[in-house]
Amino acid sequence: MSNLVYRVSNDEIEQRQKDYTDLDIVTFAEKYRGGLFKTTNIEYYSNTYGIQMNFCDNPFCKNYGKPQVKYNNVKNKPSRYKLQGVMDYYKTLICNGVYADNENGIVLNSTTSPLSNWSIAEEIKRLIDINTVIAIEPEYIFHKDNCLNTKLNPFDNRGDFYARGKSSSNSQKYQCKVCKKINNVLPTQRECFTYNQNKNDILPIFTRLLLNKTPVRRTCEILDISPQTYYNKLEWLYRKCLEFLERYEGEALKEKEFKSLWLNTDKLVYHLNNIRRKGCGGKEYGHTEKLVFPTGVIATSDMFSRYIFRVDVAFEWQVTVKDIERDIEILKENHLYNFTQRNAKYRYSFYDLSKKEPTADTVEDDKIDITKLLNRKDYLNGFHFNATYTAIAHYWALKQNINVQRLYYVSDKDSSLMIALMRVYKDEIENNTMDCFLCQVDKKMSKKEAYVSSNMAKNELQEWKDTHFFEGNLKETAIKKLAEDLSYHSLYKYVDFNGKSYPIHANNPIEHPYPFKDEGARYVDCVTDLSYLSNDELADLLYNVNSRSINTFFNQIRRRLSILERPLVSSRGEGKSYIYANFNPMYAQYSLTILRTFLNFCETYKYKGENVTPAQRLGITNKKFKIEDIIYFV
Repeated sequence: MSNLVYRVSNDEIEQRQKDYTDLDIVTFAEKYRGGLFKTTNIEYYSNTYGIQMNFCDNPFCKNYGKPQVKYNNVKNKPSRYKLQGVMDYYKTLICNGVYADNENGIVLNSTTSPLSNWSIAEEIKRLIDINTVIAIEPEYIFHKDNCLNTKLNPFDNRGDFYARGKSSSNSQKYQCKVCKKINNVLPTQRECFTYNQNKNDILPIFTRLLLNKTPVRRTCEILDISPQTYYNKLEWLYRKCLEFLERYEGEALKEKEFKSLWLNTDKLVYHLNNIRRKGCGGKEYGHTEKLVFPTGVIATSDMFSRYIFRVDVAFEWQVTVKDIERDIEILKENHLYNFTQRNAKYRYSFYDLSKKEPTADTVEDDKIDITKLLNRKDYLNGFHFNATYTAIAHYWALKQNINVQRLYYVSDKDSSLMIALMRVYKDEIENNTMDCFLCQVDKKMSKKEAYVSSNMAKNELQEWKDTHFFEGNLKETAIKKLAEDLSYHSLYKYVDFNGKSYPIHANNPIEHPYPFKDEGARYVDCVTDLSYLSNDELADLLYNVNSRSINTFFNQIRRRLSILERPLVSSRGEGKSYIYANFNPMYAQYSLTILRTFLNFCETYKYKGENVTPAQRLGITNKKFKIEDIIYFV
């Protein structure tokens, strides 16, 4: 389905082996920093895409989205970008104030965090692969060793085999006419949907228990199955959901073109238990890692239909310490800048030796640390990601699978999401076919305070309507009031250069006049250039900015999946307990995909007097599905 084209050449690997001992760390890193602007190619559905995400990501800067160039016709031959910083992880790209062309614009000397294009491509490939169903292709042996028809098979040479009925699992039996060997082939989807499922009658009940926050142990007791059987069925159900989505989502989205979409994106953080391998525990083991880690889940939904387009966990469960060590040995990554490493996406700082629990906002040096890697061997496989890499891959996959003429993104002020949006959608932002809005709520308010505050805002809006003798409902009144507020409240400030005035983001959000009851106060902003719109046009857009759909999905996650629920207060009252949190985020990805499928195609809500599913309202299906439809693939 996907394949990486770029890799380090054998000649460069040999040279790195030599330079590793001959050069000091700074000289070695400087010599091989050329990958900063090098494109990594990835093949996806027979198309080749170039991944190069290192450029200015400030949409108000003249250099936004432009590649690195050297101005040979300018004194001292400067480049468009220069790399600054000491020999640590935090190097930055800075826009040079060079004006060597006749294009309009202003260089804002913006700073950009460089990323590894190779690592971004690896993460894109991972997200594609874990959301793709790979058909089981077993190797059949249809003949005995001395058979004359060894190269023949019943699929292409039907006349050379007898059909000998079907097995108990409904798989077809074939017998060679020469050597008389009988062999079974795997049943097709229609022939046996429960192949390799000993207790297939419990699958609907299993699904409902999973989606109703029943813990693993309680589910095993109710269904009389072992934990191993539980996780086998979870994986089987996950594959069924991928097959279902491939037919009813993937194909439908390819054929449908949207005039406009409002997408709501955000990041949820849950805590992953850190479990030692069997035989690696006990008092004699002094080196211990943190007990729990904040694990990011990135999701994007349609604001109006509530359809969840993607949900991805920022954790790689297939990689091992040996894989990292192999790349260090071959590629010498521990002497490279982070932006040229294959494994730059991993958060090594999470595995520091500490008794303190990390917070979601922890920012530490993520350079490869051999000691941390050695300690990690005692724990289960897997590494956390720098969320920016997962966010970029998340948006890139969305971009390839949604056909839309005009796109609006709404998010909070999460830097990883903003960086990802500005880099993935650079062409759309430059062509004014995509805009990004910010939505922030005062979370310090209690429920009661939020309710009182929202009522006050509603009353103020009603008073404004009465004093202005405005005829219209509260929505129309709110838009009109927003337009009036924008006459003296600007989202942009202006910089004069060469006799022209250029807008830049002012970081000056405006208060929404009509917040929801549980918000209290909502502040909205736009981080792309909409300064060319009138106040009425801008107010019409700003009115739509909210985080309702993605917050609803995150609440469903907490309420429906036991392994992703909020932490409990311990019985001693000494702190939080993560007793239900799973120790393998692979199962979190499985569960989230199952939940996403159920909410999109099975769960209904009231819309214009009718009960509809998000998929129906989005227009990619015309019926409501049941859990059995997903399991039995009707």
